[in-house]
This record gives sequence, structure tokens and C-alpha cells, in this order.
Amino acid sequence: MHRAAYEGPQYRAIYDGPKCKNFAPQDELLTIDELADRLKVKKSFIYEHTRSRAGVRNDNPLPHIRMGKYLRFNWTAVMKWLTQLEQKGTKAA
Repeated sequence: MHRAAYEGPQYRAIYDGPKCKNFAPQDELLTIDELADRLKVKKSFIYEHTRSRAGVRNDNPLPHIRMGKYLRFNWTAVMKWLTQLEQKGTKAA
């Protein structure tokens, strides 16, 4: 596919070429590996911020969808979460 085919408001502007594995529509559900790769953090960071006790330590846990034993993440919700952290000027603990 050509780059122009992926331009538009429904796509992230992080497209690195036709073989970029991290390129996806904003509302795509991501696995923990894909989210860790996009955020450039370890998977342990994501697990820590999605555990049920994360709400006790932090009033704003990482938004996620639990599907049985699997975790999935809506990229749009994660971006909103990051924006809230940035506006508060807080760390993600």
C-alpha cells in the first residue's frame, strides 16, 4: 500500500513504511506487547498499572479491557490517559 492510503484522522501519524508492525487505526485493540512497544516501556510497567490494586495506589489506572486472562488496550483511551497524566503533571507511579 502507498503511504497516502493511510493518511487521515483515523490513523496515527507514526507510519514508518509499508512493513511497520506498529501502524494501526486509533481504535484498534492492542495486545500488551504492542502497547509496550508503542509506549517504549517494559511489559511489567503495563501490568503494574492494570492490576486491581493499581486503583489503590493511583487514582487513574491505565484503561484496559480484560477478556478472560487476556488484556487488550484501546489506543484512543490510552492516549486520553496519557493526556490526563500530562495535564496533571503527575507521574504514572
